[in-house]
Amino acid sequence: MTKQRLKVAWICHFSNHSVREHLPIRVNTLESLLRRMLKKRPKKVSSDFAPWVTNMAKEFETVEGIELDIISPHFGLAVARHSFACRGIRYHFFKPDTDYLLVKGFRRLFGIQRPAYRLNRRRISRFVDKIKPDVIVLIGAENPYYSISALDISGIPVILIAQTVYTNPDRQKHSGQVDRYRWDLELEIHRKLKFFSCNARIHRDLILRNNPEAIVFRHRFPYIRPRKLDNPFKEYNFVFFAAGVSKKKGIEDAIQAIGIVKKQYPEVSLDVVGKCDPEHKSSLVEMINKHGVAGNIVFHEYFPKQSDMHDHIQKARYALLPVKLDSIPGTIAEAMMLDLPVVSYITSGTPRLNKYGEAVLLCEINDVEALAKNMIRVMDEPDLVDRLISNSRKYVEIEIDNDRSANNFVRMFYAVYENYHRQVPIPKDLLFDPKEFPIYTREVSI
Repeated sequence: MTKQRLKVAWICHFSNHSVREHLPIRVNTLESLLRRMLKKRPKKVSSDFAPWVTNMAKEFETVEGIELDIISPHFGLAVARHSFACRGIRYHFFKPDTDYLLVKGFRRLFGIQRPAYRLNRRRISRFVDKIKPDVIVLIGAENPYYSISALDISGIPVILIAQTVYTNPDRQKHSGQVDRYRWDLELEIHRKLKFFSCNARIHRDLILRNNPEAIVFRHRFPYIRPRKLDNPFKEYNFVFFAAGVSKKKGIEDAIQAIGIVKKQYPEVSLDVVGKCDPEHKSSLVEMINKHGVAGNIVFHEYFPKQSDMHDHIQKARYALLPVKLDSIPGTIAEAMMLDLPVVSYITSGTPRLNKYGEAVLLCEINDVEALAKNMIRVMDEPDLVDRLISNSRKYVEIEIDNDRSANNFVRMFYAVYENYHRQVPIPKDLLFDPKEFPIYTREVSI
């Protein structure tokens, strides 16, 4: 018989304002001094990220039948480990090895590109040994500094929740670089584990390519609805926002598209919101100058609190999100929930956003001319904008159901426990059904 309450442990990496209120955080003064001397940006230890984890946790505060523990690294901890309970969930944070100057210096000195992350693994293992979970959920295999802990777990079923799949043959083309260590480690994790969950057909197909014996569930991440401002002042035409401003998010394409739109609308404006590596930003500034749009584009750093970022992006009329390495990125869903008409690319997932009528304007990846044409359309056609907003609201209302998402996760956890220990078949309605997602034949990525 199924246990009355299931003990579940998530291994992930996230931060939000609520958990930081419980953490002893301090800035390393020596590292801050060295960063100033080397003219590097200050290290931020108090910013929201991985909001999908926060959203999931929020739903599980009121879920019955699950005892939830969350294990996560956190930069800036003043102690090695810190645990606390909040609203029915037990949180366990640890100071990751890359937060120690000695470790970073050692790796840099000896050119260590493939660290074993022994300290992180030991701390995660200690938490697991103390919690004694029935099921472990690994959220994201593409981040080695915590996902490598999956290789140490035995005797407990592990479910990998795929945020993305790093081992994608198109990654080099659309991101410009591939970290061989991350690639090899994800492949090793995929081949070891049995249970997976994803929310895109391309993810499911890539997982089965890596591990033909995999059992693949389907999930939808919950969303905390961002606050809509009443009649916000519209300072910009378009906003491009992401946790990290990068090639795979389409920032270069956005700049080129602004250059094209400027020929018709000289005053067109783009607000770029998100963290950006200094070297990459320098190259972007060169591109901006080359295309003559220096007066049309501004940059804003990613906001420490996601809610502040959501307030800020509502200063734009439209969202320009030409993503290349996502199925349906969270930024598009957030823009739709904020009534920002979206201009994007066709990925393996974005066409589904138009399921109930055209909600986002799409064109082929790398077709910057078509991207610019769609930008001009939203600027020129108010009836189109009204239709996009109306259909976005319809999609959000039908498809984004947090209670359904949380219940699906609960059933998944119990199904994995029963299958692992008693070989009970997985309910078919929990499994990823490829018939819901026709094979996408164009040469695109996740």
